Amino acid sequence: MENQDIMTMIDFTANSEYTKATEIFNDMLATRTSDAMDAMKIGLAGEVFNDVEDEQLEMEFDDEIDEDDAEALEDPSDEEIDSMADEMEDNPE
Repeated sequence: MENQDIMTMIDFTANSEYTKATEIFNDMLATRTSDAMDAMKIGLAGEVFNDVEDEQLEMEFDDEIDEDDAEALEDPSDEEIDSMADEMEDNPE
């Protein structure tokens, strides 16, 4: 469903229907934010009421992140930064 929403948002943007694209983007962002907040609430409740250790919470939270999200969270390496800078110099658009 999320991929379809992204494609629809791109179509709206390509057709200069920015208001509709913005609505889809805001809905997707709200959903992801809500999901992250729910996970944090569950973790905090587990820590407070069940004496769950911080290390266990991190493991549970990490399991909820899919591979694409995990890659997006990683800091780029120096080589990747240099490569991006070279690309920007070659294509100054």
